[in-house]
Amino acid sequence: MLLDVIYSICFNICLLVVLAFMMTKMDFVQRLLLNEEGGSEEGRGESVWQRLWEKVLLGVIFGVFCIISDYIGIQVTGALPNARVIGVLSAGFLGGPVSGFITTAIAAAHRYLIFPERISTVACVLSAVIHGIIGSFIGWKKKENRQYSNTFLLGVTFISEMIHIVLILLLTRPFDAAVDIVKIVIVPMVIINSVGMVIFFNVFKSIFNTEDLKVASKVSLAMRTAERCTPYLGSVEKDRKTAGKIIDIIMEEYHCQGAALIDDMKFLARSGAFSSIVLTENNYPRLLSATKTFKTTRISRVPLPEDGFYPLYKENVIISAPILLDEGKVLALVMLVKKNAYSYRADIEFVTGLANHFAMQIKLSEMEKQKEELRKAELRTLQSQINPHFLFNSLNTISYFCREKPEKARELLLALSSYFRSMLEDTDYMVTLDTELEHVKAYTMLEEARFEKRLSIEINADPEALRSCVPNLILQPIVENAVHHGAMQREKGVGKVIVNVKREERSTRIDVIDNGPGMDYRIVQSLYGGEKVEHTGIGMMNVQQRLISLYGKSYGLQIVTSEEGTDVRMNIPDSAAGSAQQEKTPG
Repeated sequence: MLLDVIYSICFNICLLVVLAFMMTKMDFVQRLLLNEEGGSEEGRGESVWQRLWEKVLLGVIFGVFCIISDYIGIQVTGALPNARVIGVLSAGFLGGPVSGFITTAIAAAHRYLIFPERISTVACVLSAVIHGIIGSFIGWKKKENRQYSNTFLLGVTFISEMIHIVLILLLTRPFDAAVDIVKIVIVPMVIINSVGMVIFFNVFKSIFNTEDLKVASKVSLAMRTAERCTPYLGSVEKDRKTAGKIIDIIMEEYHCQGAALIDDMKFLARSGAFSSIVLTENNYPRLLSATKTFKTTRISRVPLPEDGFYPLYKENVIISAPILLDEGKVLALVMLVKKNAYSYRADIEFVTGLANHFAMQIKLSEMEKQKEELRKAELRTLQSQINPHFLFNSLNTISYFCREKPEKARELLLALSSYFRSMLEDTDYMVTLDTELEHVKAYTMLEEARFEKRLSIEINADPEALRSCVPNLILQPIVENAVHHGAMQREKGVGKVIVNVKREERSTRIDVIDNGPGMDYRIVQSLYGGEKVEHTGIGMMNVQQRLISLYGKSYGLQIVTSEEGTDVRMNIPDSAAGSAQQEKTPG
C-alpha cells in the first residue's frame, strides 16, 4: 500500500512538472513571475482588468490540477493522499491572493462535494483552506520578487503538510482509523510533496534565468550605446543636430520602432514612428506627465484616445525614462518597442540605464564648462593684475636708454610691447613652454635693464622641453615674485634668479630659484591652503589655484625656502597638459 501511495504522489508531481514546463511558455505567467505590473504603468483600466483576469486564469489552472490530483489519488482507509498541497500553495506563491483563493475554493469545494462520505473529508477541506491562506499571504508579501529558495519551499511545504496530518488526527473518527491513515501517508505526503514542491518551482527558474540573460544583454547594449552617445551629450539641449545623432545611434543599436528626446512639448530629436507625432496641451501624453511628475521610468500599453501617442499603441509598448538635469529640469527619453519583442525588465533596464547615463554625462559636461569658465576667469584676473609701478619703472628705464643707448631703448620697447601683448590679448589657455618663456624673457629684459648690475637672471631650458604645453602666464608671476621678494631683497651683493626647465619621463619640471633672504613661512602655508596672510602675492596664489584646478592637488607648487634663498618648483604632467591644449579663452 505504501508503495502505491508513493507511486500515486510521484505521478501527481510528474504531472505538475509537465504543467510547470507548459506554463513557462505562457506570456501571462512570465509577467506574473517577473512582476510586470503596478506602479510604473500608465494607461486605461483595461490593463488592470487584464492582469486580474490573468491571475484568475492561473487560479483556475491550479484548481483543475487539484481536481485531477483527487481523481488519480489512491484511497487509503477513507483518505485520498495526493499532491494537492503543491497546487494550492503554488497558486498563492505565483499569483498572490487572487490566484490562491480561487484555487483553494476549487480544491476545497471539489473535495467536499465529490467525496463527502470519506472519513478524512473535513480534515482535507480545512487543510486546503489553511494551505491557501498560507500560500496567498506569502505571495502577497513577496509580490515584488517572486523568487523562492529551495530551503524556503521545502520548509513551507513540510509545515503545511504537517498541519494536514495534525488535522487528520484531530478531526477524523474513529481515531484508530486516523492513526492508520497517518502511518501510511505521512512519509509520502510530507517528504515527497516537499521535495516535489522544490522540483516544481525549479522549472520556473528557467524564466528568471532567461530574463537575467536578457537583462545582461541589454545592460551591455546600453553601455555600448552610451559610450557612442557620450561625445554628443554636452550640447544636446541646444543643438538639434547633436540630439539627432544621439537618436540615430539609439535606433541603430536598439532596433526599436521609434525613439525620441522630448523637452516638455518640444521634440529635441526623434526618429521612426515618432516622426509623425505632434504634441499640444490638449493631447499631451499621460506617460510623459507621469515621467516628469514621479521622475521614474514609466511604461504604457493602452492610452486614452485623446493621448498624443495613441496612434502608436496598436502593436507597441512605449517606455519613457526621465533625464534628470539641474534646477529640477526633466527631459524624457522615449522608446517604442514591439509588443512581441518586449521584455519588461530587460527593456526597462536598457532605457533607464541609458537615461541615467545621459543625465550624468550632461551634468558632468556642465560642471566641466563651469570649471573651464573658472579657469578662464582666473586667467583674465591674472591678465588684469598689471602692476602700474612696473609700467612706470619700465617707461622711465626706456626713457633713460633713449638718451644713452637708443638701440637698447628700442629693444626694451619691443620687449615691453611683447609683454603687454601677452598680458592683454585673448590667447590660448594652454601654450607651449617656448611661448611662455618668450613672455618671461620680455619681462626679465625690462627688469635687468632697470636694476642693471644689481640683478642677474638666467634661463636654462632643455630644447626638448620647449614643445611641452603649460598654462598661459603660469611662469611669469613666479619669476616676478623671485625678483622683487627674493633676489632684490638682498642687503648686499648681486641678486640672482635662475629658471631651470628640465624634461622628465612624463612631465616637465620647472624650477625658479633666487638667492634672496627666503620666503616667510606663513606665506608658504597660506599658499598650501592655510590661513591667509597679508603680502601673499595675488599672482603666486593664482598660479597655485590654477595648477591644482588643472592637474590636482599633488601638482601644486613645491616651495623650499631658507635664509640662502627660495626654490619654487612645479611639475607639468604630459597627459593633463596635452588634453588641455585645445582649450581656448572666450573671444
